[in-house]
Amino acid sequence: MLDQSVPYKNIIMYAQKDQFLNREQPVLSKPFCFRLFRPGDEEQWARLEWSVGEFPSQKEALDYFCGQYLPKSSLLVQRCWFIWDEQKNQAAATATAWFDKMGEEERTASLHWVSADPSYQGKGLGKAITVRALQTLAEKEQGKYVYLHTQTWSHKAVALYLSLGFRLVRVGGFAQYANDYPAYLPILKEKMRPADWENLTRSLPQEDL
Repeated sequence: MLDQSVPYKNIIMYAQKDQFLNREQPVLSKPFCFRLFRPGDEEQWARLEWSVGEFPSQKEALDYFCGQYLPKSSLLVQRCWFIWDEQKNQAAATATAWFDKMGEEERTASLHWVSADPSYQGKGLGKAITVRALQTLAEKEQGKYVYLHTQTWSHKAVALYLSLGFRLVRVGGFAQYANDYPAYLPILKEKMRPADWENLTRSLPQEDL
């Protein structure tokens, strides 16, 4: 769930894309399996994103998905991943291996909308779906780096991305998202575990901390 008790600030992160190319695929135990998008799964996506607080209502989440992604359905079936609970026949987590415009570059590999149903917390599904989507980006996108947008409300996710090799982008952002570096650093310092905070700051200038 999002932590809306802290100020909202945009965070842009990047990682070397090739490190995910030959990474071992996560192993899921029953009743879970990886599944790519199928027609009708937009309802599952909307339910997941609403359940973690990304949208005020499930309908708004669905409208967003239908406007932003469904027109590119040929890509969705290759890039929008779910972890599926076969016992309950529903999505437990999702992440999308997509692309964005960043700076003067025409297209950059970008990880979109990583979410896991709160009722499945503690099962490692968030990390598993993230890795699976990153593997897809490494296979399908050009360029040296993969980027993602997150926010201070998702400070727990920042720690996950750090563990996967992501670092903070200090200058520049996506066309649709600002980069609030370094304004978000005090918020992260307050909320993150000391070890995660130390990991985050290793590559940053001392004067920014």
